[in-house]
Amino acid sequence: MNKSYFGIFKMEFKGELQYRSKAISGMLTQLFWGLLQIYLYTAFLNETPVDGFSISQMATYIWLGQAFYVMRYITVPKEIGTSIVNGNVSYNFVRPLDLYNNWFCENLGQKIASTLLRFPLIIILALFLPGNLRMYGPVSVTALLLTILGVILGTCISVAISMFTVYITFKTLSEKGASGIVSTISGLLGGMIIPLPLMPQSLQNVINYLPFRFISDLPFRIYIGNVGISEGLIFLSIGLAWLIVLIILGKLLLKSALKKTVIQGG
Repeated sequence: MNKSYFGIFKMEFKGELQYRSKAISGMLTQLFWGLLQIYLYTAFLNETPVDGFSISQMATYIWLGQAFYVMRYITVPKEIGTSIVNGNVSYNFVRPLDLYNNWFCENLGQKIASTLLRFPLIIILALFLPGNLRMYGPVSVTALLLTILGVILGTCISVAISMFTVYITFKTLSEKGASGIVSTISGLLGGMIIPLPLMPQSLQNVINYLPFRFISDLPFRIYIGNVGISEGLIFLSIGLAWLIVLIILGKLLLKSALKKTVIQGG
């Protein structure tokens, strides 16, 4: 059975790699938004660090966010959302596979493949930009290794949260509405819209323990040295606990939704 899920992941991974034109347009968009954000926050910081968050760290933080944008973005996978709305999801009910695991692997494969097509060029270009626009390397090898672990964990948490949009789509039959609600909350509380170090400290004290910041904020701040190694290890453990909780809760909600699903037509 585990081989079946790996096969699903592999199939979606290879399928997503074919969309090169989509990846190119995505890279251009992310380069534009990266530059726009850096200019905006450079003017905001005015050469003054905020809670140890310097302009060079801010630029690197933003470029990492743009490079791994696909992994951070929360949405209902298009094929899944469409199948729920038009009723074709019923074909999945007869397959001898756990539906949650099936969709989790599909989404994970798509995210990783799409990211692999985009992030290398964005990182390379960002490393050679002039002045405050450029991206810098990690503060240490250990920080880089923890960043990689954090990105892997964050991607899995991103997919787990995306599964909640699937549940909302079952309840509302509106994939766009579900994606809009969850992606907005995730983007705001995860540092996609405003870097978390620039938020009020009282708000950070709450957000730091919510699952959204583990998607990108934590690994990126480990990379730039804004979060130390020891503190990073503690928070990665909290992120792992969140992943387990999200998967268990997601499975329960999806099981509940499937029991009440009504397929109309003939």
